[in-house]
Amino acid sequence: MKAISLNLAHVHYVAVDEKTYFLKRHSHSTQLLPTECPHRGGPLHMGDVTQDGQSVICPWHDNAYKLCNLEKKSLPTVRVRNVISTVVGENNRCVPLLKLSRHVELSQ
Repeated sequence: MKAISLNLAHVHYVAVDEKTYFLKRHSHSTQLLPTECPHRGGPLHMGDVTQDGQSVICPWHDNAYKLCNLEKKSLPTVRVRNVISTVVGENNRCVPLLKLSRHVELSQ
């Protein structure tokens, strides 16, 4: 496993191999949640948070997904001030992103 540190002022998304994750800040935590909705792969990172702050609504089909369920597929994170750290597999390619395009190019 390797640890990756990301500056919250400069990173909003991260690509790990073929999957992308978005930064979701809660009052007590900061997480890297999957950008694709579990239903049909919609842009969950563009969804609205419900009024109670417990779910994210997919903009494609208006399905609400509880954050506690999305957290099961999130990257493990630790936040210290403006830096969030996560771990990925030793052979995983991890690319910090300021914005997300529909097709993320990971080869270099």
